Amino acid sequence: MKLYLSVLKSYHLDLGIEYTAFSDPGLERTIQETKRDHNEPERRVHTPFTRPALLRILSHLFAANYDHIVLHSAFTLAFAGFLRVGEFTYRETDMQLGVSYSKRYLTKQSIRIAEDETYMELTLLASKTDPFRKGVTLTITAGSDIGCPVQAMKRLQTTDHH
Repeated sequence: MKLYLSVLKSYHLDLGIEYTAFSDPGLERTIQETKRDHNEPERRVHTPFTRPALLRILSHLFAANYDHIVLHSAFTLAFAGFLRVGEFTYRETDMQLGVSYSKRYLTKQSIRIAEDETYMELTLLASKTDPFRKGVTLTITAGSDIGCPVQAMKRLQTTDHH
């Protein structure tokens, strides 16, 4: 409600119309009473996505299923690299970008696994934290359980036929 009133006040200012009514204490009291009478909807509680939650999800993915291998790789990579959703996903329409697709989204060329498989390097060509599109390389270390992003990516690379 306050948002709508601020828009109206701004509109009045733009048109040069009187706007002092928007600063009236009675209006503020009316807004507060309305809030009390019409409870605001409860906000959803967002809990952090933890490693135990990741491991529970991964335990339901099967190594023989290609789509599960892709999901396993994406989940472990995103978790280990603290990636935003837009950094490791794309829409169907994004594929129509042609050559510039590979300049914005993760591709097979974005990942380099070390020969000893103790880490991998992930090159993000575009990121919210890289507004000038210079690119950033993340070093992601290997782990020793099913949450290991290096082993998940290695498995994807060896089974990838797409």
